[in-house]
Amino acid sequence: METNFNLQIAKVVGTPFDGFWSQVHTFSPEEPEKKEKRGELLAVLVITGVPQGVEAVAAGREVLGRLHEEYYGNLDGSAFERLKAAVEKVSLENENLEIAAASLVGQALSLAICGEGKVFLKRGDKLGVILNGEGPLTTGSGLLLENDFLVIGSRHFFEVVGSGVLKASLEAGSPEDAVETLAPIVLGRSEMVAAAAVLVLAKKSEEEEIQPIEPPVIDEVVPKKTNLPFLPKRPIFIRSETKEKRKKLYFLMAIVLLLGLGVSLVMGIRNKTITQKKNKASELTKLAEDKLNQGKILASSDVNQGKVLGLEAEKLSEQALSLNKTNEEAAFLKEETKKFIASLGEEAAVTPSLFMDLNLITDGASGIAFSLADKNLAILDQIKNKIYLLNWEKKSSEVIDNTGGKGNLITSYDSRVFILDDKGIFEKEDKKTSLKVAKDSSWEEITGLGTFFGNLYLLDKGASNIWRYLGANGEFGAKKSWFVGTPPDLSGGVSLAIDGSIWVLTKDKILKLTLGQEDNFALSKMPESFSEPIKIYTSADAQNLYILDKGNGKVYQITKTGEFKTSYSWSGFKGASDIVAIESAKKLFILSGAKIFEMELK
Repeated sequence: METNFNLQIAKVVGTPFDGFWSQVHTFSPEEPEKKEKRGELLAVLVITGVPQGVEAVAAGREVLGRLHEEYYGNLDGSAFERLKAAVEKVSLENENLEIAAASLVGQALSLAICGEGKVFLKRGDKLGVILNGEGPLTTGSGLLLENDFLVIGSRHFFEVVGSGVLKASLEAGSPEDAVETLAPIVLGRSEMVAAAAVLVLAKKSEEEEIQPIEPPVIDEVVPKKTNLPFLPKRPIFIRSETKEKRKKLYFLMAIVLLLGLGVSLVMGIRNKTITQKKNKASELTKLAEDKLNQGKILASSDVNQGKVLGLEAEKLSEQALSLNKTNEEAAFLKEETKKFIASLGEEAAVTPSLFMDLNLITDGASGIAFSLADKNLAILDQIKNKIYLLNWEKKSSEVIDNTGGKGNLITSYDSRVFILDDKGIFEKEDKKTSLKVAKDSSWEEITGLGTFFGNLYLLDKGASNIWRYLGANGEFGAKKSWFVGTPPDLSGGVSLAIDGSIWVLTKDKILKLTLGQEDNFALSKMPESFSEPIKIYTSADAQNLYILDKGNGKVYQITKTGEFKTSYSWSGFKGASDIVAIESAKKLFILSGAKIFEMELK
């Protein structure tokens, strides 16, 4: 007898969106001849480049009408040949069309794909791709067996739904239950409009022959003859003790069977619950893995979105472990997720404490910039033309007169302190400063001052250059460009720091300069763009770069390989003018007018 199937079908279709139309279509003809020769048709269609609304629906219906016409309109030849020809012809008529179609006649399954859709088959415990769309047309055929699970989907559907998630969802046992798992991944997201799939479970549907019921055979009761004439002539039934014993035995057996059935039922429910929890845990683990992978991809361009996905992955892995504590994959994924989130850095709201009020040193004091000179913070007071040396360990202080003009930049190396003002570069000597480098007429707009191994370096934003003055025996040579060849564009430079390499902070990036030329350096995993960065700080002893951004009200801690590490948020940063970091003491000092604040570094 030919085997026919009763197909259980469920569908998943993405949310409509302008420019796309997708649909899952299933059809079983009423006409006996079409039913016999062409069977049932299943199709997943995705059309791109269509307007939203009525026009998209009309275009989709037109494609479906053409597919029906080509497949059911000609009953000559096999179903496989007709399906192949129908899909090929309809796809040629519609340039922006993706079709994944199947027909079932008895047990004969025919498949045809235009585009990059796929067909998965779950048979028993094994799940695999039986047809992978490649190019204009891909076809295949085979026999469908009872309890086979068929999943026909578009390219976007299988990009979102991995084989692990798909297999876990099919363990539910029915297409409707599987869709409950898969739908949240697809529905509600506009970019998933091209994700569509049909899930089909084959159940055998054979018409059983009805056997005639034979009438029961009733034994004739024969009257027992007797020689006693006074007894009435009527049947005599002989009671059997054996039958009574059998009844008792059957009754006891029934009780035993019922008890055994009850125990089996309880154990079955328990085992089913355990299996369901394991399947759900596997499903959650796969979802967590997908979230983690998406987060890693997004983190390179949007660290906040990457972190959100990472946190979602961590929560999913924890839920999986709560359902199945022995799930090693979920435990491993949880640790990997924690590492990923940690690699994205962190944001910390801080409240620095007051370290020193400069008015305690000199009435009316106010700092514009400061630098680390050995154990002292060297603070430049532009208004009073003073330099305050404040020991950051003991809080002892010393006042130096700046004999130049209005100083605006300060730097130091070991215990030497240098100030740039409108007359040139001055160095602290005893209780006053003396001119070391006279102002050069070729200077245009100096925005950065640094020193390293006794040499002076000036960031000239106007000239887009860095001038170097070699130092020897307390004196400095002539000005020279530090670069070998043409300097890079430094017209946006706002600050400079030196640790062997020269770091230049611009409005939107950091340049690393080494041995007279630009070095490879790029920021990664930053939570946001710079808004109004004014200061970059590092030293040969520091492992990180520190950026003061007044616009965002933050200080960013960044590794010297460019990876974001931490951002410290405080409203007071918007009024600050300079920072100094001492990593060995885990301290950050902030200069804001007459006050110096301190906070702990992570």
